[in-house]
Amino acid sequence: MHEIYGGSDSSICGHYQSILKANGIPSYIRNENAALLTELQGPAFYPVLCVDSIEDYESAMALLKPIYEAAKTPVNDAEWTCTCGATVPGNFDNCWQCGAEKDI
Repeated sequence: MHEIYGGSDSSICGHYQSILKANGIPSYIRNENAALLTELQGPAFYPVLCVDSIEDYESAMALLKPIYEAAKTPVNDAEWTCTCGATVPGNFDNCWQCGAEKDI
């Protein structure tokens, strides 16, 4: 068993697992339901995405590393003003007020 990712947010483990599955890499989440079994919360009970073989580990890490690194990079896109006049955060592709698409 080789650990790929672990943390308190089970949705990230699930997201990474779905990426691995889409690429034919078998995996499982250890402690997937451990938080339901106890009121104690801590790293020992966090979900952990795992694979069984070293070959799958290397493939999984090569696949997930760019995604993991991109998620850590803050988005610094400049705000933009929609045709409706709303100021929209730069990381939005559509206006939050009227739904218009960002002009690129």
